[in-house]
Amino acid sequence: MSDLAYRRELDGVRAIAVLSVVLFHVGYPDMTGGFVGVDIFFVLSGYLICGQTYMRLEAGTYSVTEFFARRIRRLSTAYALCFLVTALLANAFFLRSEMGVVADGFLGSITFTNNYNLLNSVGYFSTPAHENPFLHTWSLSIEEQFYIVLPMLILLTRRNRVTFAWLLSVLFVVSLALTLFSGDLIYDREERFFASSFRVWELAAGGLIFLVTYHRLIPAKLPLMPLVGLALVVVPVKFLDASYLYPGWATVLPVLGTVVLIAFAAPGHSWVAKALAVRPMAYIGRISYGTYLWHWPVIVGALYYGVTLTDEIRAVLVLVSLALGAVSYHFVEMPVRRISVRGEGKKRLYMLFAGQALVLLGLAVYLMYQPGKAGAGEDARLEALKAEVMNVHPGWDACWGQDSPETFCTLGVEGEEPAYVLWGDSMANSAFEAFDAYGEEHDQAGYMITKAACAPLSGAGTKPDCIAFNDRIFEYLESAPPMDVFLFARWSFYAEGYGHRGDRSGQVALLGPDGSAAEENFPLFAESLSAAVARVAEKHRVIVINHVPEFPTSVPKSMLRTMRFGSEPLNLTVEQFESRTGRTVEAVRQAAEENGAVHVAPAELFCNDTVCHHEVEDVPLFIDNVHLGPRGNDLLLQAVDAALETEGQ
Repeated sequence: MSDLAYRRELDGVRAIAVLSVVLFHVGYPDMTGGFVGVDIFFVLSGYLICGQTYMRLEAGTYSVTEFFARRIRRLSTAYALCFLVTALLANAFFLRSEMGVVADGFLGSITFTNNYNLLNSVGYFSTPAHENPFLHTWSLSIEEQFYIVLPMLILLTRRNRVTFAWLLSVLFVVSLALTLFSGDLIYDREERFFASSFRVWELAAGGLIFLVTYHRLIPAKLPLMPLVGLALVVVPVKFLDASYLYPGWATVLPVLGTVVLIAFAAPGHSWVAKALAVRPMAYIGRISYGTYLWHWPVIVGALYYGVTLTDEIRAVLVLVSLALGAVSYHFVEMPVRRISVRGEGKKRLYMLFAGQALVLLGLAVYLMYQPGKAGAGEDARLEALKAEVMNVHPGWDACWGQDSPETFCTLGVEGEEPAYVLWGDSMANSAFEAFDAYGEEHDQAGYMITKAACAPLSGAGTKPDCIAFNDRIFEYLESAPPMDVFLFARWSFYAEGYGHRGDRSGQVALLGPDGSAAEENFPLFAESLSAAVARVAEKHRVIVINHVPEFPTSVPKSMLRTMRFGSEPLNLTVEQFESRTGRTVEAVRQAAEENGAVHVAPAELFCNDTVCHHEVEDVPLFIDNVHLGPRGNDLLLQAVDAALETEGQ
């Protein structure tokens, strides 16, 4: 026997995995840990692929060419069709400026490298996830990389199944150790989340539990274990969220739960196995591959069109994803699966794959060099809006990371000694026009001191070079004559650990003075901001500028889409703003007031009693979802002047 027996209850586990991911991605508030569905998939894939490989090695029937033929038969056609359709639709409707991300994602997806493409592009200034229809393929890329490496391991072990088992164990131990014990060394959350080295142990865990059960190294029946496994899988879906370092210790829960279900939820052993094997669950498991492929492009399309994610819309998106998964399963996947992996069938599969590869690579080249048609017919109003949006000050790139008076960018009038300093991250940089005008207004000169993703904190920062940069600025301020020091940053990014994107992109972990990552950002943020204000206030007047509204998507792009499609305008209620930034706003206010600093609350001008404004007279206040444009700078300057006037200037 060289094939694993079909286990219907494992399709039920797949159903839990895919529903967790889809419900998480559509934004159900009770599914904050739905991203663990990917980990469940990894374990199941490792179990099936390693199990089939091991059994064929044992039977002496293993063939590398047949292995890849099976992968082509199982995965490639549905994969190719979904991405072909998605890329063509994006090229038809996305703006030209958005197609670069689409083209990169498409190329990364079809070459099974999208996890590394995302690792190198996701971050503080990255495109929001819901503008990248290929974001979800990072996990498929990791699986495909494993499938490519696995035959190489087998060749290295000379098809010896014992050596193969030992090598699989080594992979598991090394990758798991890296995941669990490198938190203080590898603090970049994107690297941890997307890099294959932090995920291999999950696939290997599936392979190892196959070996354990196949050789009957544990009892086959322990009545409580299926319930324990189910709890370990389901509980993280409810209680994990983006604040956890992931993958990390928390990842052990869903992986262990899946392993336990594989080992003990066998047919007839428990009611858990029976529940997982009921027809609806098993069917959703069978269509899970197509559902996973299609769900993210469906969500991206809806959000791109401007659809508001109400509970009813979320339900519709889930049902549409399942329907497309069913269509993919019955009309794309199953017909191809009937082709044999031997003889002429194998040749047909390789020819099919070659044809798909040529079409997809050709489209990738086209997308890379002919990025989009949607902008070709834009009217003068759209062009004027884009011109306004792009009116960003010329110092945006030149002023980053300058840490001495000789290299600081200057503000206000020329030829005067600086009377004020604007210090912060990219939020401060986007406020260049406001503080340049402030200097002109008060006949003063000033300095702008900014570093990307680096808030003005004392004893904390996003990276060691951020902490070192801030230390140099503190040293400068301690030696400088008394002046006004304005502190302005995207505070909630550091306090909460992620941007307002509705996903895990742009995560940041705060590091403490010793360089180790904080278990939770908020306490360290509040402490280090208060310490920074107190430290600067010893010699200077400090003005702390609190949060501006932070929108879930790019304001100018949303306005362009509303004009093109007639979709609902972007809307951010005060309740949503306070829910996202409430405790951060309070921490910033306290840091200012408790240390004798002036507190500026720009949200009072950007928001009324019910909603926060994203435009004035059809001109956007922001250049993206949070950084200020020219009109936003006008409002910020009004807020600063009002606060200083109230203070008695």
